[in-house]
Amino acid sequence: QVLASAAGPTVVRRAPTMVDFQLDGNSEADINAVATKCLLGVAVVVALGLALDVLRARWRLEPEVAKVSNDDSGARDMSISIWAISLLLASYALLVPGLCSVLFSFNVMLDFGLLQFGLGPGGGLDKAPATTESMVGLVHLLRSTDCSLGATAVVLYAMVVPGLKVFLLLLGELLRKRHAVASSLCIHLVQSISKWACPDMFAYILLTYLVRGLNHPRMLQADMRLDLGFTCFSIFCVGSTVASLGIRSGDEASGFGLCRRLPKCLLADRILLLTVVLSVAFAAAFWVGVTIPVMSLRLQLHDLFAPKGPLPTEIMGIPIEPVLVNLEVPEKANADVSLLVALGTLVSWIQQGEINSFIALIMLAGFVVSLTLLDMVVLVAAAVRHSCGRSTGALVALATTLRKLAMLDVLIMGIVVVTLCMSMYQKDGIFVSMRSGVAALVCAELLHYVTYYAVLGACQPQPQQSPRAIEDGEGNVDGRLCLGHGLGGRVPSASAPMSQLEELDCHSQDFDSHSQHSSTPMLSSL
Repeated sequence: QVLASAAGPTVVRRAPTMVDFQLDGNSEADINAVATKCLLGVAVVVALGLALDVLRARWRLEPEVAKVSNDDSGARDMSISIWAISLLLASYALLVPGLCSVLFSFNVMLDFGLLQFGLGPGGGLDKAPATTESMVGLVHLLRSTDCSLGATAVVLYAMVVPGLKVFLLLLGELLRKRHAVASSLCIHLVQSISKWACPDMFAYILLTYLVRGLNHPRMLQADMRLDLGFTCFSIFCVGSTVASLGIRSGDEASGFGLCRRLPKCLLADRILLLTVVLSVAFAAAFWVGVTIPVMSLRLQLHDLFAPKGPLPTEIMGIPIEPVLVNLEVPEKANADVSLLVALGTLVSWIQQGEINSFIALIMLAGFVVSLTLLDMVVLVAAAVRHSCGRSTGALVALATTLRKLAMLDVLIMGIVVVTLCMSMYQKDGIFVSMRSGVAALVCAELLHYVTYYAVLGACQPQPQQSPRAIEDGEGNVDGRLCLGHGLGGRVPSASAPMSQLEELDCHSQDFDSHSQHSSTPMLSSL
């Protein structure tokens, strides 16, 4: 009506043509059916594995254990649970479908009744094809559009990391009996990098909210659907990450290597104060990060018109851009998303019967938000117990496990990767960018990391003595008396750092000074 009134009686009326606005890929019913079968199948496999583990324990059929003598590496043992193997195999069975199936499909269209314009790639007047991509197809598209950085990131996280996990698991199993230290290192690496296979999955969840947020009926239609590729790949990522924790390494203390380099003079007496300060700063940064936008989607009008975009500059002599401005299309073609708003929206989508929204809610609310917060709570509890002189072994082990499952850092990287990938649609007037919430989440995650390593550095366990040392007496190794409690009863080797030798010499001098004032029974006892 606006175009007709502006053009006057000379307008040649067009025959009514209705563009079928739709999405490609699988239907919502098919996605729900396949997703339900995948989730139930993985649950059944894990349940059977747990049942076999219980039966094995009842029949005293212990897991295969590789015992290594303390003369070789000091490692304890390694074992693999049946449920972990079952979950790992079931997860990797979904990897190929996750890479090759349709990942997502979206469509955006301006609808003015008789005039309809598709705004996506290949769109135009009376043309509104849906944009549908798989993981493999996305890589080819990124390369063809000279977005090599985004293609490299997708290949690295979605293909290289899963393959590297399999290689390290096999290598760790082969080295288990011969080189326990190297085998333990492989297992630790698998557990650390396992969650990094799915960074872009989190950003696709947020991107779905952004595209659907553009929808304004009777003028701007927009929709996006996560397909079976998202279903399979998300289950693979979560399942393989959890399964990797079921593989125990023999050298449990190897994870404290970095922590032992932290200044003990700072951590020993001030760890509680340091942890409280870091936790308060983390809480503030985290709250800001989840409440303000982290991603945005913009439709730039000047890029939507020819020769760049799909829209003609005028129709029947009437300029199109002023009409869109009068209809406030630029204001409506904007969308922002924060984590808090996305979580609430996912709940409403679940109520509409979307299984993928349920998976997305578990990933965002469970692995990104809840596990990160729980890890910080456990770290504070460990610092409190350490300051009270109580044992912190169980809390430290729990914090280590939670850190390997918490995926706030993975979410941040996923936002960066998808922003790079969506840059290929800028020529069509679609701009996806990061917002200030990402910076707040980065600060929160850095504080999380610092708190983790600070607490573990203060609560690090003392190295255990070998059975041979225990037979000779506490602190007596191979007949040599070691009185340096700060060194945990160890005799430093010739290649030990000078700081250890000086510390041992200091303890030795303290003992000589004390022995001059001690009684004869005390010296005999020593």
